[in-house]
Amino acid sequence: MAPRFDAESLQIELSVADLIDISQLRSLGFAHRGGYERMWVGQAIHSRYQDAAMASDPTYRREVQLEHLFTHRGWQVTIRGRADGLRRDDDGTLVVEEIKSLRRGSQLGGLTRQVYERQALIYRWILAREGEPEVRAELVLIEIGGGRVEHLPVEPEDDGEELERSIRERLNRLIHQHEAELEAVERRREAGRTLLFPHTAMRPGQEEIVAAVETALEQREHLLIEAPTGIGKTVAALYPALAYSLTHEKRVFVLTAKNLQQEMATAVLEMLNPEDRFHSLRLNAKARMCANEELVCHEEYCPYARDYFFKLQTSRVVPRLLEATGTLLPDRIFEMARQAEVCPFEVSLEAAGRSQVVLGDYNYAFDPYVALSEFGSDEDLSDVVLIVDEIHNLVDRGRGYYRPELDAGVALETARALEAGGTPVHHRAATLARRLARLIEETVVAALDDEGPRTRAALVMLPEDDLWMLRAELDATFVDYIEQQRDNRSFRADDPFVDLYYKVLRFLDGLALSAEGAFDQCAERRGDSARLRILCKDPSPFIGAILERCHAVVGLSATLSPVDFYIDLLGFDRGRTSEISVPGPFPPENRRVVIDPSVATTYRERPRNYARIARRVAAFAEAVPGNSMVLFPSYRFLAEVTERIEVRRRHLLVQQPGDGEAERQAILEALRSDLTGPVLLLAVAGGVFAEGVDYPGDTLSAVGVVGPCLPALSLEQNRLREYFDERFERGFEYAYVVPGMTRVVQAVGRLIRSAEDRGVIALLDHRFLDEPYRRHLPDDWLPVEGPDGLIGDPAEVAHRFFAGDPVR
Repeated sequence: MAPRFDAESLQIELSVADLIDISQLRSLGFAHRGGYERMWVGQAIHSRYQDAAMASDPTYRREVQLEHLFTHRGWQVTIRGRADGLRRDDDGTLVVEEIKSLRRGSQLGGLTRQVYERQALIYRWILAREGEPEVRAELVLIEIGGGRVEHLPVEPEDDGEELERSIRERLNRLIHQHEAELEAVERRREAGRTLLFPHTAMRPGQEEIVAAVETALEQREHLLIEAPTGIGKTVAALYPALAYSLTHEKRVFVLTAKNLQQEMATAVLEMLNPEDRFHSLRLNAKARMCANEELVCHEEYCPYARDYFFKLQTSRVVPRLLEATGTLLPDRIFEMARQAEVCPFEVSLEAAGRSQVVLGDYNYAFDPYVALSEFGSDEDLSDVVLIVDEIHNLVDRGRGYYRPELDAGVALETARALEAGGTPVHHRAATLARRLARLIEETVVAALDDEGPRTRAALVMLPEDDLWMLRAELDATFVDYIEQQRDNRSFRADDPFVDLYYKVLRFLDGLALSAEGAFDQCAERRGDSARLRILCKDPSPFIGAILERCHAVVGLSATLSPVDFYIDLLGFDRGRTSEISVPGPFPPENRRVVIDPSVATTYRERPRNYARIARRVAAFAEAVPGNSMVLFPSYRFLAEVTERIEVRRRHLLVQQPGDGEAERQAILEALRSDLTGPVLLLAVAGGVFAEGVDYPGDTLSAVGVVGPCLPALSLEQNRLREYFDERFERGFEYAYVVPGMTRVVQAVGRLIRSAEDRGVIALLDHRFLDEPYRRHLPDDWLPVEGPDGLIGDPAEVAHRFFAGDPVR
């Protein structure tokens, strides 16, 4: 824990680690910051030693909490620590153990040994000050792999006076740092009190959002905000959240689902902080922040990981970043860290811990394997304000965090790669990988008939006992494998055996969770691939546990209907959660909505409608004077229509499944350019062009959506349907219609984003007129007579709208 100061009562609480500059002993070793993976090997070795010691010595105690209170310069100081082990010698002397694991053949370096000895001596000092008459300390060094144990006595230089003097000197430095931080806190409070809204006036609806956020923060409540795209809900939520957090010493985490949303949120933060009076930081993915281009995060392989913590301190790269600017962006962090030869990703995490606002992906809070340390299961989040943009995406993301799978094909590929290694350890690992593949294949064969379609799935009782037995052998082989990689300096990025090992660990974590709650166990075959999967139907216990610990959570979306669906499936406490729905602020005459019921897009009816849909889409686009975007439920549907479409006066662009960042940017540039003439973009709903993209000005003049964009039929979706039927009695609607219509509304939101934007929305499918689909059409789209008043030919409606016809 970090030192805690209570100035009113003059109390300090700190840990033994706070009294030692222990950070220099850490290293960016294998699997550093790996969530559940982090430190697993070391912890397992310690645990085995402690179990054996307790079995053989009745006086042995493990992980013993120690505490000592004393006075220093008028402060009441409490030091807490946890000794690895305590035991009694035959003469009654109490022995405190500091346990460390070492690679075979290695020894503790001088500085490392000094720090560990100091830690053991502080535990000895605490025990002596608490009245223990005879105490001695020792280091217990355990060889990784071999298991050899060595006990090294730690002799104090005197009776403890010199140690106590150094402890008090360390306390003086900590008190000085605390006083400096108090001054910084007062500066931030002043920034919060004088924070200005970054625009001369608020748009209609923004005042309502600001007031609702202020109330939620003051009352420590959660707030869900549904507001149309383009209203400026991000700035309307961030402004009061920042003002409150700066004045009340809270931290703001802004979480988004897509990089483009992060860019927009970054622009808002820069507008709110023109004088750099607080720090905001944007986190980038680890792969994008690797200066070595290897992603082998080990000091023996990467110069940016070597001596990381020592270079971090001597280079002062984090303080220099904080002194240089209030908005810390990934490119700036990357360059300064590269110049200091320290890992840019780790530097970004260090700087994030000192920033008042952190912007990043949902994963940094909710993914149990990569979440920031602040969001650990035991961490206090009462100083955290979460702003979750496009929060409707978090339901599926949350399921994904608890949906591990094992693939027989991946296991076989791993085995083949290992067999090329040629050593006994490689052979053992390959044998285990093949056993895993065989276990997966046998389970799938037993669960599924040999006849039928090539993509099939069924519920099954997974072979949990067999997997746990295999895991024990994997553990031992993994330790030997890592040691050999270190000895031979043969680590590689994305090592297939390491990846497979952690997949097994995560899968077993999932099996443990699936014993209770809304989970299914599934065997599946996709083509020639056999897989075991765990399906999470309801992530609310896990997400809700994080939300509940926060001071407040503000969720933003253009589509939060029905709101009960999101409250329940995200685990919000109904007693402290409220919601508001803000109407669209833009002139209704700037938009025309048309429903074309002459086509059908159900899976069974599609083949007969591909040609007609192609003709209707082409005619619609050619009736629009500017660019049009038409979105489809899937790439396959998109490809079928693309084959049949003919446009004469439009430049046709089509999103492809394998498109990357370069292709996306090329399409966006074509939409924004006048050189190619009007563009018709065909893309998929729910993809990069349908959500999170800001099309400025008159980039788009029309958006069409083909069908309600329901998720594909699958065992998982049908199990969700059954679960929602049982829980809400609205199974089909919640499993299929809600996610599908959310995609529709999100996609259409790309069109009208300011009071000056004008355009036509075309919905192609008769189902938009039927329940339950029609109830998910936004109220401000509908005329008095309801959806039936929107029936028409998209091309004719577009032609009349852009010709100035005032009729809706």
